[in-house]
Amino acid sequence: MRRLFALISLVLAIAPLGAIAKTNIYQCEVVSDLYIKQDGSLDLMQSSPRIGQRFTVIKKTGEIIGDVMDSLNKPRVIVSGVDKNSYKLLWQQKSSASNGVYIDYLSIDGSISGSKKPFGFFSGSLLMSGWCE
Repeated sequence: MRRLFALISLVLAIAPLGAIAKTNIYQCEVVSDLYIKQDGSLDLMQSSPRIGQRFTVIKKTGEIIGDVMDSLNKPRVIVSGVDKNSYKLLWQQKSSASNGVYIDYLSIDGSISGSKKPFGFFSGSLLMSGWCE
């Protein structure tokens, strides 16, 4: 009986940790993968290997876990997604050209009602979109 009580107590103590973890991360899935063509129109990549892939965003640090995006270092959380502002991340990396820079940007609209929040990821002419929970 003591073991059963100890097991139930342990489960009740650990259960809220899952809820706390959920509030500190976004679990995301890519729905579309597009490129901006030279004429300015969007080219939907129907057979993209990124569609259906998942990644995790750690809200506080902006760290991305998953293979969907290239290895992006030193993310900067621009807006933490309070009120009606979307959660926004920015990466800035030097390019090989002198004074050149690459900018990557992720926005997750947490103000949308429901569990699925739309996201957009922009990197050069690449645009990925999908949802996060």
